[in-house]
Amino acid sequence: MKTRRLLALFKRELRDILRDKKTIVMMVVVPIVLYPLLIIGMTLLMTAIISGQEEKTYKAAFYNLSELSDTIKRIIDEADEDDFTYDIKVVELKGQDGKAYEDALNNEEINVYVKKLDDGSYGIFYLSAKTDSETAAYGLRDIFAVYRDELRSERIEEAGMSVDAVFYPIEYNLKDESSTEESIGSKMGSFIPFFVITVILLGAIYPSIDVTAGERERGTLETLLTLPVTNFEMIMSKFLAVSVIACITAMLNVLSMGGAVAFLVMTSISSLSELNISINFSMFIPGILFTIVVMMCFAMLVTAVCMCVCVFAHNFKEANNYITPVMLVFMFSSYAAMLPDLELNAGTAAIPVVNVSLLVRELFKFNYDYALFFVVLFSTVAYSLIAIWILAHIYNSEAVLFSEGFRNVRIFDRRSDMKEGQMPGTGDIVLLLSVTLLLMFYIGNYAYLKLGVGGVAIQQVIVLIMPLAYAWYMKADMKKLFMLNRTKISSVAGGILLGAGAFFIATVIAAMLSPIFSDSLENTQALNDIIAKSPVPLLFLMVAIMPAIGEELMFRGFTMGALKQVCRPAAAVLLTAVMFAAYHLSVIRFFALLPLSIALSYAAYRTNSIYVSMVMHLINNGFSIIQERYPEAVSRALPMLAEDELTGGSVAVLITCGIVLVAAGILLLNISVKEK
Repeated sequence: MKTRRLLALFKRELRDILRDKKTIVMMVVVPIVLYPLLIIGMTLLMTAIISGQEEKTYKAAFYNLSELSDTIKRIIDEADEDDFTYDIKVVELKGQDGKAYEDALNNEEINVYVKKLDDGSYGIFYLSAKTDSETAAYGLRDIFAVYRDELRSERIEEAGMSVDAVFYPIEYNLKDESSTEESIGSKMGSFIPFFVITVILLGAIYPSIDVTAGERERGTLETLLTLPVTNFEMIMSKFLAVSVIACITAMLNVLSMGGAVAFLVMTSISSLSELNISINFSMFIPGILFTIVVMMCFAMLVTAVCMCVCVFAHNFKEANNYITPVMLVFMFSSYAAMLPDLELNAGTAAIPVVNVSLLVRELFKFNYDYALFFVVLFSTVAYSLIAIWILAHIYNSEAVLFSEGFRNVRIFDRRSDMKEGQMPGTGDIVLLLSVTLLLMFYIGNYAYLKLGVGGVAIQQVIVLIMPLAYAWYMKADMKKLFMLNRTKISSVAGGILLGAGAFFIATVIAAMLSPIFSDSLENTQALNDIIAKSPVPLLFLMVAIMPAIGEELMFRGFTMGALKQVCRPAAAVLLTAVMFAAYHLSVIRFFALLPLSIALSYAAYRTNSIYVSMVMHLINNGFSIIQERYPEAVSRALPMLAEDELTGGSVAVLITCGIVLVAAGILLLNISVKEK
C-alpha cells in the first residue's frame, strides 16, 4: 500500500462526500442550527407554558358545601404568594342541582368542582382531557392537603398532645457527601453515552451508504475497481473519509449541544447563586478530552460496521433497510450506561458498544481506571481492524459487484419457482441464524427451565432441524452445501490431531482469561455442573453426538457452504469460525472456542467433507464430559489439565504440544487430500 496513492484516494472520497448537499446539511446545518433551536426553544417554550399556567386564575365551585367553600377561601387568602403553585378562585353557580355543575364544567365556565360523596369523602371533579381543568384539580388537591393538616393538628391539640411530638417523633436530615460536580457528573453519565453513540452513528450512516451503495447505484463502483490501485487502498480511503466525516459530525454535535446547554446554564447562573450552588466546570475537562479520544476510536468501529453492511446494498433504499437493524443494535447497547448494576470491569470492557457506553459514564463520574480504559480502546480498535479486514476481503471478491447481497432471501420465494440445486446466499445465512437464535432463546431456554437436561436435547434438535429444513425448502444441493462426501481415514486422523492441538491452545487461553472474565466463567461452570449430574450415556448423546451433528450441519455445512460462494476460502473459514464461537453467547467461551472453531472449519474445507469436523467435534465434546465426570483419571493421564492455575512450565508445554499437533494435523490433512 502506497501512502501517496492512499492520500490521493482519500482526498477524492472526501471531496465527493462533501459535494453532496445532503451531507453538508446532516453534518453542519442540523447540529449547528437545528439542535440548539430544539434545546433552547423547547426549554424556553416549556418555561413559558409553566409560567403561563402559574399566572392563570382557575375557577373552582362547591356543590352544597358553603362552609367548606368558606374554609377553602380562608386558606387561600391566608396563604403566602409561594405557598401554592396555582391561583385558585372559589366561585358560586346559580344552579342548585348537580347537573348545573356538570354543565358548567363541560362548558368551561368553571375548571373544577367539589361534591360530597355518599361515603363521606369529597370528590374533586375535573376533565383530564382539558389542561386547565386538570391543573386546577391538582392545585385544589394541594389546598385540601393543607386543610386536612389543619384539621389533624386541631384534633391532636384537643386530645392534649403535641402536634410536633406526634408528627415528628424524630428528626433526620440527608447529608450528601458527594460534591456538586460528582452529582452532576453521575446524572450526565447516564444519558451522555447514548447521545455520543447516536450522533457518531448518525454521522457515519449517510456517508457509508454514499461510498458503497451510492457508488453502485450511480454506476461508478465498477470504474473505481479498474483504477491502478489495490482494492485495499481504495477501501481504506473510503473508510478514512467516512471516519473523518463521522468524527467531525460528532464533534459538531457535541459542541452544538454543549453550547446550547452552556447557554441555558449561564442564563440560570443568578438562580444558582441564590441557591448557593457553585460548579467547578474545569473538573469535567479531563473526562471531556478522554471522551473525544473514545469517540474517534468508536467512529472507526461504527464506520467499518456500517460499510460492511451497506456494501451489499444496490441502492440507497436498500442500504437504509440494511442499516436500520444495525442502528437499533448500537442504540440499544448504548442503554448500558443507564443500568445501575452494570459496571465497567474486565468482562464488559471487551463487549463492543457496551464498553464505550460504560467508559463514558465512568469518565463523567470521575472514576479513572486507566487499565480498563486501555482495554476499551484496544478492543474497540481491534474490532475496527477486524471489520476493515472483512470489508477488504469483500471488495477483493466479485461479491461486491455481482452478488445479490441480503435482498434475495430465497426462502421467501415459492418453492415451485425455485431451481433445483441452488445454493443459499448471504441473506439466507443471516435469516437462518437469526431465526435459530430466537428459537433457542425462547423455546430452547423455556424447555431447559422446564425440563432441565431434557431441554438441552430440544435445543440441539432445533439446531439440527433448522438448516436441513431451510436447505430442503429452497431445493439446495444437499451434498454440495453440507459437504456430504466420503473421506479417508488419514483425513480423519489429521483432523483429530488438528483438533487436539487446538484443544491444548484453547485450554491455555481459557486459563489466562478466567481471572478476567470470572462472571462468564461462573455461568459456564454452573451450566456444566447441572448437565454433569445426568447419566454418562445420556450426556454423550446430548452434549457430544447431537451437537457434533447439528452444529456442524449449521455452521460447517450451511453457513460455510454458502460463504464459499461469495468469499475467499480464508474469509469463509474465519467468518464461520467467528460465528460458531459467538453462537455460544459467552465471552470466555468465544475466545477459548475460536482456535477449535478455526480447526473445525479448516478441516471441513480442506477435506471437503463435513464428516471430519463432526468426528473432531464429537471427540472434543466427549473429552469435556470425561473431564467433568472422571477428573481423577484425567489428572493421572494429563496432570496439566487438572491444575487449578497453569504454571509457566505447563503453559509452555501445552502451547508446544498444541503447535506440534496442529502442524502434524495440517500436514496429514494436506497429504491425504493430495492422495485423492
